[in-house]
Amino acid sequence: MSEQLNQFPHLPLRLTNQGTAAPPTGGGRKPSTTTLANRGNGGGHGSKLKSSISSIVSSWEEEREKRKEEGKPELPDAISFILQVDPNLFDADALKSFGIEVVADLEEGYIIGASADIGLSELRKKIQQFIESQPGGGKVPEIWEIVEGTRRPEYILSPSLQFQWDKILDHQEYFVDVGISCINIQEQYSRCPKREKFKNDDNFQKSINKWLDKHNLTPEEWDDLYSDREAKFLKFIQDPLYRGEILRSSPGEEVGISRLPDSFSCRIRILGKGLKDLVLNFPYIFDVSEADEFIAPSDTPNSSESDREQFELEAAEPNAPKVCIIDSGIQEIHPKLKVAIDSTLSTSWVPGEINMTADYCRGGGHGTRVAGAVLYPRGIPLTGRQQAVCWLQNARILNARNELPKLLFPPEVLEEIVDIYYRQTRTRIYNHSIAGISPCRTQLMTPWAAAIDKLSWENDVLFIVAAGNIEARVNYITRPSISAHIQAGRNYPEYLLQPSARIANPAQNFQALTVGSVAHSTYNNPPLRSIAEENHPSSFSCSGPGIWDTIKPEVVEYGGDYVIDSPTSPNFTTPESVCPELIRSTRDGGKPVSADAVGTSFAAPKVTHIAAALAAAFPQESTLLYRALIVQSARLPAWTNNLDTKELYHAIRTMGYGIPDINRALGNSPNRVTLTTRGLERIKARQAKVYQVKVPEDFLPQGEGFDILIEITLSYVAEPRRTRRNHRKYLSTWLDWTCSKRGEDPKRFLKRVLKDYDAPEETEKDDGLFQWTLGKKQLGKGKTSPKGIDGIVKELSRSKGTVQKDWATVKSYELPESFCIAVVGHTGWNQDSNAEVPFALAVSFEAVNSSIDVYTSFVEAEAKARTEVKQQQKIQIQQSV
Repeated sequence: MSEQLNQFPHLPLRLTNQGTAAPPTGGGRKPSTTTLANRGNGGGHGSKLKSSISSIVSSWEEEREKRKEEGKPELPDAISFILQVDPNLFDADALKSFGIEVVADLEEGYIIGASADIGLSELRKKIQQFIESQPGGGKVPEIWEIVEGTRRPEYILSPSLQFQWDKILDHQEYFVDVGISCINIQEQYSRCPKREKFKNDDNFQKSINKWLDKHNLTPEEWDDLYSDREAKFLKFIQDPLYRGEILRSSPGEEVGISRLPDSFSCRIRILGKGLKDLVLNFPYIFDVSEADEFIAPSDTPNSSESDREQFELEAAEPNAPKVCIIDSGIQEIHPKLKVAIDSTLSTSWVPGEINMTADYCRGGGHGTRVAGAVLYPRGIPLTGRQQAVCWLQNARILNARNELPKLLFPPEVLEEIVDIYYRQTRTRIYNHSIAGISPCRTQLMTPWAAAIDKLSWENDVLFIVAAGNIEARVNYITRPSISAHIQAGRNYPEYLLQPSARIANPAQNFQALTVGSVAHSTYNNPPLRSIAEENHPSSFSCSGPGIWDTIKPEVVEYGGDYVIDSPTSPNFTTPESVCPELIRSTRDGGKPVSADAVGTSFAAPKVTHIAAALAAAFPQESTLLYRALIVQSARLPAWTNNLDTKELYHAIRTMGYGIPDINRALGNSPNRVTLTTRGLERIKARQAKVYQVKVPEDFLPQGEGFDILIEITLSYVAEPRRTRRNHRKYLSTWLDWTCSKRGEDPKRFLKRVLKDYDAPEETEKDDGLFQWTLGKKQLGKGKTSPKGIDGIVKELSRSKGTVQKDWATVKSYELPESFCIAVVGHTGWNQDSNAEVPFALAVSFEAVNSSIDVYTSFVEAEAKARTEVKQQQKIQIQQSV
C-alpha cells in the first residue's frame, strides 16, 4: 500500500474562482391556493383564527386552575398550541414577530408553538391588522389553522410510544428520552444586525439599540435561559406526585444533559401519570421516545483449525493514529491484541462497574471481536509478522449481557468519551458498533444521533457506526425477525426494503459513516444454503434510506450471513465459511481466533481500519477528507452493473455507495487518478467555490475512445439543531455541488451558479455534461414523471446528506478540455452571514477495463495548467508595472 501511495499519490484540486450570490430580491415560491383564498377572505379567516385563540386561552386558564385543585406541579408561564402554516411559503422563525417561540417545526406545515404572552395579544394584534388591511398583518393568511395542544402526542411521541400511549399505567415506572426546546444565545445573536449592512457607525449603533430594545434581554439573560428551562423541567418531573429524575452516567456527577443550539435532551425515569402530564402540558417539550436497547448479534461457537500461533502482531508506530472502541470492553491481554492496546485511558461507564474494562460478554465477547476487526479486516494471518495500523483505546458502555444499560444516556456518554480521548490523546476515529433494535425514525433526529453530529461539528473526529441488524429468530414489535418475514411470504431480498428493516438508531446520523454488511461467500450444501450470495447484502443488514431520504448506509463491508435448511420454515446456523474471521475473547474458554459470529457490528470496524490507514498516511488532513476518500473508494459489486433503474435503486438502498477499497482510498494506479482539496476548506452560505480540472489532450481526439468512470464526493459538517424536522433546517449551513456545462469557463460557470442561487428548485436544470447516477434532484412522492430529474435513479438525490457522491461513465472523447465543480453554500438555520462550514472534495477518473495510463496523463495536464497560470500571472504583473 505504501509503495502505491508514494508512486501514485492524490493530486491537488485547484481552486480557480469564488464568489458570493447577491441578497435575494423577493419573489421566490408562490403562495398555495389556501393562502390565496385566505388573502381574499380577511374577515372570515381572521375571525376563525381569533375564535381558535379564544378557545385555546380559555382552555389553558381552566387547566391551570384545575391543576391547582388537583395538586399537580406548576407549569411554566407559557401557553402551548399547534399551528398549521403554508409549508411552501411561511418561515417558522417569522413567528417571533407574533410573540411565539417555535418549539418544533414539524412536517406538512405543522408547528408546535409556545408563548409567554398568555393572552396571545401580539398574535391577536396581527390578526386584527390583517382583518382591517393594515400594515403588519401580511403573514396572517399563511397561518392556516391554530389548534389546541391535545394533538401533541402524535407529534411528540416516537412511533412505539404512540402505539403504547393508551396503555401507559399511572403508577408504572418508565424510562424515556426527552427533548426540550431552548434557543441558545449564540443563535439569537446571529440574527443581530451586521455592520456591513449600514453606511456608517451611527446608523449601525441605532439599529443595534433598536434590536436590543425589541428583544429586551441582556447577553447574561440569554445565557441563563438554558438554566431556567432546566430548572423548570426538573421541578416538574421531581414533583412527589411523579417521582421523576434525570439519569446520570455515574453517581456524583452533574445532571446528565446533552445540549444543542436550540434544545437540550436527557433520559428520565418517571411514573406513567407524570409522563402523560409532561407530554400533554409541558409547553417546551418536542420529543419523547423510549430508551433504546442494544442486542448483540448471536454467535455459534465454531472450531478453528489454528490459533495463529505462528503469527505475531507488532506494536504500531509511536505516533500512529488512535482508534477508540466504544463497545462492551476489550480483552486487552489477548495475544493478538495486547501490543496494540493503549490502556492508559481504558474506561468503563457501566453503572457499578466503573473500574471493569474487560470484555465480560460470554460467547467470545463483542468489543474484543470489533477491536480485532479494526486490526485484521481480512482475517488473521497464519504466519509472519504484521505491524498494527493504529493504537486501540477501550471505552466500555455495554454490560456483561451485551446490553446498553438504561441508566446510561448515550448522548451524554459519547460527549464524555470524546472529551476524554480527543482532548487528552487527540483521538479522532471512533468505532461505534452499537445500534438500537428498532428502525430509526424518519422525521426527527434522535438525541443519540444528533450527539454524534454535534461532536463531529465541534471536533475533527469521525464516527464509524453500524447500520443495525435484523434478528434471525427473535421478533420485536417494530422489527420482525428474518424467520417471521419468510413465514409471511416476504423472501430475501424483498424484506430488506420493508420499513421494519430500516437502519437503527443512531445510524441515521448525518455526519458519521454508517456501515452495512454484505456476504463474503456463497454457501451451497443442500439442503443447507446461505440466504445471500457472495457480494450481496447480508440477510440481516438493515437498509436505507435514512432520515429525510438520505443515502444510508453509505458503505458496506463483509459481515457474514446466515445459512438456512428450508425456504419456508428454516433453522438458522452460521458455519465457519459464512462468518468473518475475528479475534475472540477467551475469558470463558474457547479459541482466541474463530469465525462464529455475523453482524454489521463486525462490518463497521473494517471501514474503521481504512480510516485509520488514511489517518496514518495523511496525519495533517481533516477527518472530512478521510470520510470523502472512503466513500470515493467505494464501488457497488459487479453484479449491479446491468440492473435496471428500479433494481439499482434497491441496490443503493441496501448497500449505499458500495464496498470501499483501501488501495483506492490511499492512492491511485496507472489507470486511476484522484484529485482532492488540501487542508480544511471553508465556505459560507450564498458562497460558491469553483475547482477546475484539466482533461489530458490525448483523451480528446475523436475515435472509438475508452470508457472513463468519473466520481465526485463532497464531505462536510455543519452544526445540528433538533427542533427542525427537515434536512436543510437541521443544519446551520448546507452544501451541495454542481458541474459546469460544456464550453463554460470558470468565470462564466461561477456567474451562472451565483445567478441561479435563488432559483426555485422546480426550475433547476441538470448539469448537462454528464449523466449522473443520482443527480441533485429527487422525484417527489406521488409523482411519476421524471421530467427535470437529472439522475438515472429518480428516487434518490445526492444532495440530501453531508457526504454526497455521484458517478457517471463517459467515452474519453466526450470529455471537454476542462470542466469545473462548484461547491455551493446554502443558508440553514444559522442566519449569520459570516458563519462558515468546513468541507473536503474529491474527484476521480478511472479507465474502465483498460490499461490506459490515466494517472500520468493527468499529472502532465495539471503541470501544464499550473505553468499556464504562472505565465498569465507574470504577464499581468508586467502589464500592471
